[in-house]
Amino acid sequence: DGCDHKMAYFYFLAAVSFLPDDSWESYYDLSLRLNVLMARAANSSCQYDEAELTLQRICKRARCLQDKLPAYFLLVTIFLSQGHPNQAYATCSSILTQLGETVPETVTTETVGDMIPETLRMYSEVYGDDWLGQKMEDTTLCNIIKFYSAMASAAYFCKPSHMVAYFVCKMVQLSLQNGVCQYTPLALMQLTSIVIRIDNAAFIHRIAKNALALSEKFGSSDEKTELCVNYYMGAGHLDSYQLGANQLRKAFLSGLSSGNANAAFYCAGHGTHFSTISAETDLPSLLLQIDYYLRLLEIYKSEMAKKFFLCYRETVSTLIDRGQSTGIDAKLSYGDASDPGIGNKLLEVFYFHQVFRNYWIGYSERCHHYAKKFFAISKPGHFFMYVIKFYHGLNSLDMIKKQANYSKIKEVDEIIASMKVVASHAESNFRNKLELLEAEKYGLDARHSHAVRLYDAAIASAKNSRFIHEQGLACEKAGFYYKKIRDVRNAFDYFQQARACYEEWGSRVKVEFIRRELDGLNIHYQLT
Repeated sequence: DGCDHKMAYFYFLAAVSFLPDDSWESYYDLSLRLNVLMARAANSSCQYDEAELTLQRICKRARCLQDKLPAYFLLVTIFLSQGHPNQAYATCSSILTQLGETVPETVTTETVGDMIPETLRMYSEVYGDDWLGQKMEDTTLCNIIKFYSAMASAAYFCKPSHMVAYFVCKMVQLSLQNGVCQYTPLALMQLTSIVIRIDNAAFIHRIAKNALALSEKFGSSDEKTELCVNYYMGAGHLDSYQLGANQLRKAFLSGLSSGNANAAFYCAGHGTHFSTISAETDLPSLLLQIDYYLRLLEIYKSEMAKKFFLCYRETVSTLIDRGQSTGIDAKLSYGDASDPGIGNKLLEVFYFHQVFRNYWIGYSERCHHYAKKFFAISKPGHFFMYVIKFYHGLNSLDMIKKQANYSKIKEVDEIIASMKVVASHAESNFRNKLELLEAEKYGLDARHSHAVRLYDAAIASAKNSRFIHEQGLACEKAGFYYKKIRDVRNAFDYFQQARACYEEWGSRVKVEFIRRELDGLNIHYQLT
């Protein structure tokens, strides 16, 4: 990529060594600039001890707080990269206090509940050519917004979600009141990632697109990487998940090249999540990608990010062969996922993947158990919730068929109603899911023509979105439907299509499952 941060560090180290002993007095500006650059290069080349020593020297020798701010911000970045959000949060709080801000220990959900609509109202009133042309001249305000942004990132992992929303609303309001700076696009994007819901999706998507357009005015690679991950945490759910996985992978490489490892691994993690749920990459190739990230994380010493990737890895390994030949000893346990130091975020991902993998390998009770746990801690109305609603709905229908217990049918109807809304906003990601749920419901109600039409529609929609796994699932469900009504020929055809999809996906577990069904149909056909 043309970047050699380790070599840059040694050049800066050599430059500093040429300075006289009294350089902080006689060549203050040059000493400050070279030490900041050397600390950045040390951080980017994973020489964290050297980076921290240099930062401590800057904080000791710099003459004023304004000169120390780059050092403190880099220290926050190091804390986040290494999985210490509480230390990053405390540092941001201290600096913002010194800059004249009042940082509350806690805020009420009612306060934040009022701030969010007020911030969105301000945006609607202020956003336009006049505001876009108003440059924020006050460098202190720019730095306040910068540190609020980092504080929100730290709070995401160690504070309740309404605290994150408070800091994001605070910095967006400051920018709306005082003009645009290079941190404004990221502030707006962070806002979209925390407030997007089904009922405001179109408006929030527009804010996100405006933030991306505004970012082109500044062109900072650091902010662009963070913009990307925040976009796909929120408004990007309206775009194709496969496109998102691809863009996040590119942003990972860009972030790593620019020395922003923290944002880079956010992108890699979110991209892996997207790739897993959308089958953007076949499972064996995805496993290789995850192992590559895990090897890098050993170098970059980020234990928190490693936990997320271990969760993704176990899902992929389970889907390939139940981990029989692809598993590793290192796994994410419930105890790791519920670590109070990183809030509910890892636990939410843990529950999500438990639902996902247990549905695919046929563990209905486990899938149901973890779906309830996921719903209990997840943000209402967020798009990831609807992915889980899809699998929970299918699982509930499966349980109804097996147990002849129709107590879950009302919940299934509610899921289908909500999926109609989300599919109207993000058709490429949810249309096939809605159609498959409807097909299964019609099949349960013995409404043959509707069921057959919607099975075929779900297959076509999944194929159009390139969701090869869910195309296979729709074929599998159609095969079971035809098997139930004793149409062996059609059952056989759909099971064969399912097997071809699962082979392309790389799931030996599902290929073997369908093979057994085909063998059973062959035996039945020979007997009859």
